[in-house]
Amino acid sequence: MEPNFEAFQLIGEIALGIIGFSAILIGLSRTSEGFSAPDNFRVQLLTYSAFGAMFGSVIPFAIFSGNNFEVAWLICFWIMSTYAVVGLIIFPRKMLLLRSLGHKDIFPIKLYLFQTGLLATIFVLSLVMITSPLFEPIQIYVVCLMLYLVQSSVAFIRTMFFRVN
Repeated sequence: MEPNFEAFQLIGEIALGIIGFSAILIGLSRTSEGFSAPDNFRVQLLTYSAFGAMFGSVIPFAIFSGNNFEVAWLICFWIMSTYAVVGLIIFPRKMLLLRSLGHKDIFPIKLYLFQTGLLATIFVLSLVMITSPLFEPIQIYVVCLMLYLVQSSVAFIRTMFFRVN
């Protein structure tokens, strides 16, 4: 099934806006005071997730040029699963480290499970679509992109309203 490029464009535009916000935050962190380790982590997670949504929304524009949609979807889901694995390798471990350094109030276990669960869900959905596509690929792909937007939005909100003193 050929993808709905309008949905990808909308998700990409939203992600680009979040990336713009993270760029502002990164610029603010370059002041003499800088960011604390938890705030720096959240900006990194925000940027990672927003880039995942943005690049994920752009990939179909590059891949879906022919009529072999099955192979194109496989490529999309391989890229999506690889990106999710990178996040699963980096961010849960960093969040646990920050918790162990005394930032349990900033990173409650529910947040850890939620953020890690989002990445794990993206990874599992991508693997399911690679190994045995049981669902419409466009729907699952859009769900994965939306999960990246949810993750970056949570990091955005927490960066704005839950600061380290």
